[in-house]
Amino acid sequence: MTTATAPEATSRPLPADRAASLWSRRGRSTSSSVIALATSLLSMLAVWQLAAEYGHRVPSIGETFGRLVDEATGGHLSINLAVSMNRFTLGLVAALIVGTAVGVLMGLSRFAEHALADLTMAALAAPAVIWALLTTMWFGFGWLTPVTTVFLSALPFVVVNIAKAVRAVPPDLVLMARSFGVGRPHVLRHIVAPAVAGSTVAAVRFAIMSAWNGLLLAEWFGSTSGVGWRSRYWYDANQLDGFLAWVVIFIVFLVLADQIVLGPIERFVTRWRTA
Repeated sequence: MTTATAPEATSRPLPADRAASLWSRRGRSTSSSVIALATSLLSMLAVWQLAAEYGHRVPSIGETFGRLVDEATGGHLSINLAVSMNRFTLGLVAALIVGTAVGVLMGLSRFAEHALADLTMAALAAPAVIWALLTTMWFGFGWLTPVTTVFLSALPFVVVNIAKAVRAVPPDLVLMARSFGVGRPHVLRHIVAPAVAGSTVAAVRFAIMSAWNGLLLAEWFGSTSGVGWRSRYWYDANQLDGFLAWVVIFIVFLVLADQIVLGPIERFVTRWRTA
């Protein structure tokens, strides 16, 4: 008497036509993104130039970028940008570490969720300018003011997104995997991590935007170096081309961080959703 044996599940490659279709869709998506980004950039430059032509206090594109070149030639651009990036990185890394730990705790523990939910919402509602003013009064002029502002501005966004992602992991799926003898490392890697990855990138994106705003405000009020301080230097001198040049640096940093760093990371960690 023979016993029928179920064939083992093997991973089969995609058919050639389907693979070609996937690559075609990816190519069209990339081209559409590039066209959309170029259109947006050209539109902003056109509006800027029109505002400079018909406005009395808006510096032109040439004047602004000329001032930016002068700042780079004089060494102010590299020095102040490096100072701000050091402060920003230190505060953001601390916020990601602490926020991830607190978010996971709130996602796994009902007691921690009830104990910290109101405090997190209060911190989330506080704008970055409040943290900048408070840290300036607490620590005065020094490196601790901008670093603490970055930390406090980014922390609640990390906590909320991580906690929400942990709570959204299907408990039945985890229980089923454990009942079939799947080890905890495999559960964390193949079930929990993919489910949390998208929200983690979103947490980092919101944290970067809020933290960068907080950093510039802290340097504006309570620092003698950095991007925010240099912006205020030109603002106090009533030189709008210099002020706007540093505003361009501020915007470019956020766009590059989102498009070049976070965008590819998000597509990589969520690739299983469109596979």
